[in-house]
Parts: sequence; C-alpha cells; structure tokens
Amino acid sequence: MPKTINIVNGIGTGELINDTYSVTANITGYDNTSINPSSLTIVEGTDSYALSIEATGTLTLHVTDDGTTTGSPIVGATFYRTDSVGTEYGTVITTDSNGDAIFNNVPFATDGAPTIYYKQTASDGDHEFDSTVQNTTLTTSTSTIEIQNAVGATRTITLTDANYTNLPIDTGSITLTN
Repeated sequence: MPKTINIVNGIGTGELINDTYSVTANITGYDNTSINPSSLTIVEGTDSYALSIEATGTLTLHVTDDGTTTGSPIVGATFYRTDSVGTEYGTVITTDSNGDAIFNNVPFATDGAPTIYYKQTASDGDHEFDSTVQNTTLTTSTSTIEIQNAVGATRTITLTDANYTNLPIDTGSITLTN
C-alpha cells in the first residue's frame, strides 16, 4: 500500500513499517525522476532517512554598474543561494568577465514555481551592493536578472592636525583598506 509523505520545509514524517519501498516524487520545479535513492529500506531502530532530488534550471544574475544589459560588467561580485532568512547554501558563485553569476540546478515550473532565494555577499571593491536576501521564481528553464552595483559615492575626507584644532594638513595621502 503506498504511503504519501508530505514535505514542508524539507521535512516530512509518516508511520512506516519495516520494509523496502520504491520511492517516487512529486515536487514542483524539480526533476522527479532524479529522486535518490529510488528504493528505501526502512529498518528497526532507524527513524531518520535522507533523500535528495535535483533541479535543472539556470538562473543568471547579470551584474553591471547601472543594472542594465548594456552597463559595464562587474567582475568578482559574489553570491550564495540562501533560504528566506539568509542562511547560505552551496558554494559561492562569482561573476565572470561578462558580469554573470550563474546558478545551475535551480527549480523551475510554468505553474507554482518554488521561490529561489539568493544574496550578494561582495562586489569588486569599487561598487556598492545590496546584501539583503532577494528572491525570484523561474517559470522557464533559464532566466536572467539584471542587478546594479553602482560606483561608490564620492566621499570627502578631512584631515587635520591632532595638536592644533581644525588646522588642515597641507598635502599628503591616506590609504583606506577594507
């Protein structure tokens, strides 16, 4: 007799007897034939089992100085896949010479596509970036999102003599390292 286990936030529970089960999946946005393992043996004394499933979509984050397809690409910006609260998963994805950070194996579906969360963790050192968790859904197997990393704002640094209040330093340079 088939037993259906409903998954919520990656976890499902069900009452199963010791036996070997054939495993099939019905997960929107994923390749249901990739469920692994496809056969699961439930044994006495073991109450937790881990399965995995693959997605086949591609999400490209195209990062430029103005957030358009024609802007100057930002090389070296870094991104992670996350959950809705920003917990990072997988390895860092870095923009290439075209300004593209490519996430392979993300879920997509024409209807009811799951939400994909990601966040930027760095830029190239000369551009600002938004580090908040962003999200999107893919309704086709590939999608590109334009992201802006604007040039850092012009800032004024004032340097005065520590011993003589408000006496400006005539010439010199300072170096700021982040």
